[in-house]
Amino acid sequence: MKFGAHAFVWEPEWNDTTSRRVISEAARIGLDFVEIPLLRPERFDGAATKVLLDEHAVGATYSLGLPSDKSLPERPYLAEPFLRSAIDAIESAGGDTLTGVLYGTLGELPGRPPNEKDYKVIAQVLRSVADYAKDRGIKLGIEPVNRYETFLVNTAEQAITLLDRIESDNVFIHLDTYHVNIEEDSFGAAIRLAGDRLGYIHLSESHRGTPGKGTVDWDDVFGALSDIGFAGPLVMESFVKLNADIARATCMWRDIVKDPEALIRDGIAFLEGKAKGYGLF
Repeated sequence: MKFGAHAFVWEPEWNDTTSRRVISEAARIGLDFVEIPLLRPERFDGAATKVLLDEHAVGATYSLGLPSDKSLPERPYLAEPFLRSAIDAIESAGGDTLTGVLYGTLGELPGRPPNEKDYKVIAQVLRSVADYAKDRGIKLGIEPVNRYETFLVNTAEQAITLLDRIESDNVFIHLDTYHVNIEEDSFGAAIRLAGDRLGYIHLSESHRGTPGKGTVDWDDVFGALSDIGFAGPLVMESFVKLNADIARATCMWRDIVKDPEALIRDGIAFLEGKAKGYGLF
């Protein structure tokens, strides 16, 4: 079991300066890894990131949503090269995981329901990208997000259906308790439904602030993770320093956390305590 945190806990961008701070802070508080937002793969210096990760003995996972000019299902001919470039960037840093909204663009809502053609196009692109990633030892995650951020995949059940369409053994489900809180009947039900296809989880409070200070039923979350024998990465995702594109897509305009040091200290201690209490560590 590995425990980590999203880089947005510390910095809104990933560059030479911010990467050093994020990785050193993660090492200081004893995290196993950081989740790196790979929003612009063409600007990512994989070799430099790898040096920093190795220097501090910290691992990394990577996440993204498609940019609006390379969105799915509208622009598959641009989305696929973009995703392949992200995989190349991750490979250059020695990484093995790319997850997130690989199937769409956060905050883009066409005002209609998804249709069969949408999912056919998405599955075709992601099947090809999954093959490309597999050759490089990289796994892909599909993260359902709430209806206000995408119209395509909102629930664990929809993620399962998309995985069945993709038909690749290096693609997993990535749940996020913030989105589960909005879309599912219960945290435990969604986690148990995903079962052994759940490969990654964002541990996010109901208001995106400090875990344990909102309305998420953390006992239901960790009880279900224990029941399915979850052994994937546990990731605290709270938004302190948010990239402008993500802030726009998620409408995160007010300061939820207020005290970043308390978030890091109390939030991580709370989640690690729950994980240990349910035998996940």
